[in-house]
Amino acid sequence: MNTFLVYVGDFSTIFSFLIIVTIIITYLFGNHLKTYHSHWNTLLDNFEYSSKEFYSRLKVELESHGITNITIEEAFIKEGGALSYSRIYLRATWKQYEYNVCGAKFGKGFFISWWLMDLDSVAKRLISKIPFIGTWLNRQFFPVTFYTQDTASMFMTYAQNSVLKVIEEITNNKGVRSLSELERKPVLNSIFKR
Repeated sequence: MNTFLVYVGDFSTIFSFLIIVTIIITYLFGNHLKTYHSHWNTLLDNFEYSSKEFYSRLKVELESHGITNITIEEAFIKEGGALSYSRIYLRATWKQYEYNVCGAKFGKGFFISWWLMDLDSVAKRLISKIPFIGTWLNRQFFPVTFYTQDTASMFMTYAQNSVLKVIEEITNNKGVRSLSELERKPVLNSIFKR
C-alpha cells in the first residue's frame, strides 16, 4: 500500500512540474505557435500590378463583409533566416487564424499567394508532448469540434473569395485569361488530426 502511494505521489509531482514548465515557457516565449492549414497561389502571366495597390483593394474587400474582430495590416515576413530580407504581406487575423497574402512581381507576371495558419497556443503544443497522456489531455482541453472545423473553413473560403474577386477586378478587360475552377481551389492540410 505504501509503495502505491509513493508512485502516485511521484506522478503528481512530475505532472505538477510539467504544468509549471508549460506555464513558464508560455510566458517567456509568447502564447502562439503556427500550424499550416492551407495555401493557394497563381501567376497572372504578362501582367504588371502594384503590390501596394493589390493590398489596398484586398483590404477594402476583406473589410466589406462585416466580419467582427478581424485585424488587417501589412506584415513583414522574412524570406529565410533572421538575417534575410523581409517581404511585405497583407495579414488578416481573426480568432485563432492568420491569413497572409503576398502579391508581387515575378518575371513578366504578377504572383499571388496566400497561407492560412492556425495559431496554436504553446500550452496546447507542450501538453500534447507529455508522455503517455499528452494526446488524451490535449483532446480533453483542446477538443477538435465541428465549430473549430467550420470556422477554419469559413475563414478560408471568405478570404479566398475576396482574393479571387480582387483578381477579377484588376484583370477584367486586360487580356488575362480567367482562372479555371481547378486553379481557384486551395490546397488543404489537415490541422485537425492529432
